[in-house]
Amino acid sequence: MLYSDVISWLMERDAPSVRYWTLTKLLDRRKDEDEVARARQAILESGPAVEILSHYAGDGRWEGERGYYTPKYKSAHWQLLLLAELAADGAPDGGDDRIAAACRRMIEEVGGAERTRVWPCFHGNLVGYLRALGHAGDERVRAFEAELARAGTAGKWCCNLNGDLPCAWGAARALWGLGQIPADERDDAVQEAIESGVRFLGRFKLRDGNYPSEGARHKMWDRLNFPLFYQSDVLFTLRVLADVGQLGAKPTFHKAVEWLVDRAESGWRWNGVSPYNSRMWTSLEERRRPSKWITWQALYVIKTYHLDNPGAGGAREA
Repeated sequence: MLYSDVISWLMERDAPSVRYWTLTKLLDRRKDEDEVARARQAILESGPAVEILSHYAGDGRWEGERGYYTPKYKSAHWQLLLLAELAADGAPDGGDDRIAAACRRMIEEVGGAERTRVWPCFHGNLVGYLRALGHAGDERVRAFEAELARAGTAGKWCCNLNGDLPCAWGAARALWGLGQIPADERDDAVQEAIESGVRFLGRFKLRDGNYPSEGARHKMWDRLNFPLFYQSDVLFTLRVLADVGQLGAKPTFHKAVEWLVDRAESGWRWNGVSPYNSRMWTSLEERRRPSKWITWQALYVIKTYHLDNPGAGGAREA
């Protein structure tokens, strides 16, 4: 894949998380390399992660919480999701103590609750950020993964909040969570759930978003949004399909990649929006166009698509 000067733009130090993702996802640098380690350390030294953590109130909680889920999007569940997207380090052995405490709180509270229902969007996010933030070693996290896998395979991605219909948002969020599990650590149930989610997403027109729903397709679906929380859109869905190595699995995915390529501005940059900016502790970037956050993800999707499908035509290379 050929790059223009977009890489040097993404590598600027004003956006430490974007710099880290560019190094690891676009340039394939190993996480143990010195430059990559320094980039990750910088995430907790300046930028939005610092502002998010400035509102930490102790005991795994954030200011003004009514519970780990509310208010949206300022309580613990959502902050951990954002910190995972930011590539912050919350590992119990060497990561940020506040993030680690919040992860332990989520494991204890969710693990200790009786459940008659598993929502793929919630559990997908939970599994994803606990893995990303360094808590995969806790056996309760593996129990969450097993619950999530069953919700996909046995539950067929159905959600009572979507009229008991299969939910594309839930399937995409579940794939994000399960995609955080290294391929060589995925058991048969997890792999089956990933394959089930890919089949479901591939049965419909991803670009059009004509998935089962009680109402009209959400207006965000074909915008380029970041960050999202329990929601999904075309770009997020393509990104998680890239994470699990399935971008070439269905023709509808190819058409969505084509659409994404066509949305590029000059110099291989993409515009984007942040629909929940006013409900967060801080914005992740200034309101400007183009967006570094949208751009690195779009390039990651296009790069992965061409690596996984070297003979595929159509989607232009950057």
